[in-house]
Amino acid sequence: MGLIGTHLELDASKVAVGTVLAVVIVHALVLPLVRFALRPYSATARALPGPPVAHWFAGSWPAHAYTSGRIGQHLQETIAEYGPVCAMTALGRKTSIILGDHKAANYVLLQKVYARSPLRVSILRRHVGRGLLTEEGDTHRRQRKIANPAFTGEAVLNMAPIIQDKTALFMDRLRKRIAAVPKADGPEGERYGTRIDLARDFQCVTLDVIGEAGFAYSFDSLTKDEHDFTPLQAAINGSMGLISRRSLYSILRLAFDKPVTALGRLLGVKEQLELDRTWAVIENVCLDLVQRAKKDAQANADGSSSSAARDVLSLMVRANISPDLRPNQRMSNEELIHTVPVLLLAGHETSSATLSFACQRLMDGENGERIQQRLRDELRHADGWESDATILDSLPYLEAVVRETLRQNPPIRRMSREATGNDIIPLSRPITLRDGSKTNQIRVSKGQNIEFPVFYMNTCEELWGLDGKDFKPERWLPEGHEFQDGTSRMSPEVSDLKGVWSHLMTFGAGPQQCIGVRLALLEIKYVLATLIAAYDILPPQLPGEEPIKMDYLTPIAAMPVIIGQEDKGHAMPVRLRPIAAA
Repeated sequence: MGLIGTHLELDASKVAVGTVLAVVIVHALVLPLVRFALRPYSATARALPGPPVAHWFAGSWPAHAYTSGRIGQHLQETIAEYGPVCAMTALGRKTSIILGDHKAANYVLLQKVYARSPLRVSILRRHVGRGLLTEEGDTHRRQRKIANPAFTGEAVLNMAPIIQDKTALFMDRLRKRIAAVPKADGPEGERYGTRIDLARDFQCVTLDVIGEAGFAYSFDSLTKDEHDFTPLQAAINGSMGLISRRSLYSILRLAFDKPVTALGRLLGVKEQLELDRTWAVIENVCLDLVQRAKKDAQANADGSSSSAARDVLSLMVRANISPDLRPNQRMSNEELIHTVPVLLLAGHETSSATLSFACQRLMDGENGERIQQRLRDELRHADGWESDATILDSLPYLEAVVRETLRQNPPIRRMSREATGNDIIPLSRPITLRDGSKTNQIRVSKGQNIEFPVFYMNTCEELWGLDGKDFKPERWLPEGHEFQDGTSRMSPEVSDLKGVWSHLMTFGAGPQQCIGVRLALLEIKYVLATLIAAYDILPPQLPGEEPIKMDYLTPIAAMPVIIGQEDKGHAMPVRLRPIAAA
């Protein structure tokens, strides 16, 4: 054999391996880059007002917008400058049409039911699997049918004792923390109360509630050391940390998803391997929980026994084995396993952040003081609310405060959908295009990304009146209530979103809106009512001190942070003064 032949024979295996690697790289990286470079700008996007491209890859916003958690603020600024219906270039050169219009939302979310963004769904699946948060169409309907019995009014009331018990532990924890803080001597110490950050306390109580009520799992975070995590909690914390990590790999994974993930595994990227490891732990723990729920379901098939488990997962497993279901109507073992991370993501951080935002509103000057006092008066006259969830749930002013908090501070600040075909989306009022012409409809092509700015649609003056940006629980009170002054008038357009909680976008809309609204509201009401009944919530700074300035970040759900201390994450500094000392 000649010299060349010899070399070819010796290197055959290397050539084969090299060819495979080349094919993988072309498929994983080169082809997506070509498609990325050739992405067209639709005629509609070019015609709509909107910001210019500021970065070749990040689009209309700075690159750090996607890693800093400040997408909500950038979206607010874009709407303030270009209007609620506009277009922009998003991450990866993909055009996005912003539709801050209730008629458009009704059409997209309720009538035509556009799909979630495939890219975001794929990314979310890596953190919560294939559950209600990620699935579409028949799969989502099948899963929701199994889940519905776990979220009925009766089922949620059966979970009230868990919420009551965890709220009592929350208050015990607060009292111990307050007792450990050195107090100022004399009447001034009593007058101004004790400074404390409630963020961690809210995170603990909502985590413990969703653990017990969601899947009969004891995190015990209210009573354990701050860094004493269960295996599931440690894995979930790791997964959530990786979602919001500010790294180049994270940005590339966000833009290209599966190809970058495959390449990360091939090259052994530490961040990807860590993500895979945490997900493996989550699945193993959740498998044990599902198997336990199955044993309970088999022992208590009809659920009538007093010993039958009442948590969400157990109720779903029991519904899943019903003889009334055909095999193709049941959830798979994998889908049941993925129910646990879905419940954690949807029912933990969102509720804790909502409680923090409520406190922020309740310590805001004279208006906050007045609202706190009205809440206490209502609770004082409602005998038995501490132990009877039906009494608590019927209190109109507490309901109004919670609604107003969720109106002004939705945990999810924007909602994305993707057109499943060419379509024409109607608008509630004409808009002016770049060329000066007007239109009352938006033409979209298949694959067009659409963003609904939830925060804007929940507060804009055109829909909610001139006081739409003000925190005013009274707008929700029924006619005849002593505090209903009739000054807040909502536009009839608000009701365009039918079948949605309080005509708000806070919990989503359409067939994919949040299924756990009742449970979330009851939990928020119990914790907030118990806190308000025991303490005045005061601003964290003393008279004469510089106010602590707050902002919010949105790594996943919006959460309040201290300006200048954003890296510390969720924060809610307050001063708590016992009511007896007020």
